Amino acid sequence: MIAWIGPRGIVAAAISGLFALKLDQQNIAGAEVLVPLTFIVILGTVVTASLTARPLARLIGEALPEDKGVLLVGANVFSRRLAGALKKQGYRAVIADSDYSEIRQARMEGLETFYGNPVSEAADNRLDLMGIGNMFATSILPEINSLAAVRYRHEFGAGHVYVLQTQQEATGNAQQRLSYAFTGRSLFGPHVSMGDLMQLIQEKAEIVTTRMTEGFTWDDYQATYKNRGIVLLMITSKGELIVCSEAKAPQPQIDWLVMGLYRPAVKSSEPASQENPPS
Repeated sequence: MIAWIGPRGIVAAAISGLFALKLDQQNIAGAEVLVPLTFIVILGTVVTASLTARPLARLIGEALPEDKGVLLVGANVFSRRLAGALKKQGYRAVIADSDYSEIRQARMEGLETFYGNPVSEAADNRLDLMGIGNMFATSILPEINSLAAVRYRHEFGAGHVYVLQTQQEATGNAQQRLSYAFTGRSLFGPHVSMGDLMQLIQEKAEIVTTRMTEGFTWDDYQATYKNRGIVLLMITSKGELIVCSEAKAPQPQIDWLVMGLYRPAVKSSEPASQENPPS
């Protein structure tokens, strides 16, 4: 990679003028075109390297990953399951928490973690955010969620910072809720709280990822999972991550992935046969 895009032509540009002067003194024809020809070659190599640097970096595996990953603040059971589901789809998911028991459980599940306060100075120095472009605040502590939203809003942009309201915030009055200046976009919608997700998990709900096809459309999806849980995320055919928030989510298209937290389907019991009723 360095050999292809490294600085070049500096020596040639410096020496070509001297060579042209010496050749002109020797009355060699064409000496006057040596300097412009040298600069044309230099300009051509710079343009060529600029246009081909990214494809070459991808080809040899040196390109930086796109900022599509997720930083999850809070290592509870839901965030671990969500991180695992994102990891299966090729997204980098990092869980940050200062509760070592939760972090240890996440590590045992093969998830990438950061042990420590996500808004601490240690996080500023050691938390690797390469390939991360979104922040999901899913801590059970609203104060940590709010601090993380303020901290990472400058890192990722306000449109990529999401906060899941806690059960206390969902059931409290308006005087207890923080203003938008200290929080972020509603994760999974304004009417979804951590208590709702934990209730679904207690009811044996699992995160299900489904691909939309011509034979299984969005209408079929809604009919299949009706009243069984909530939609969490959508992944476009280009790999863009769309979070179900307060903004109206687009309707999934063919080859999109839809990720939701759903209870198992209830199997209907077959009615008893009435062919030979007892006498």
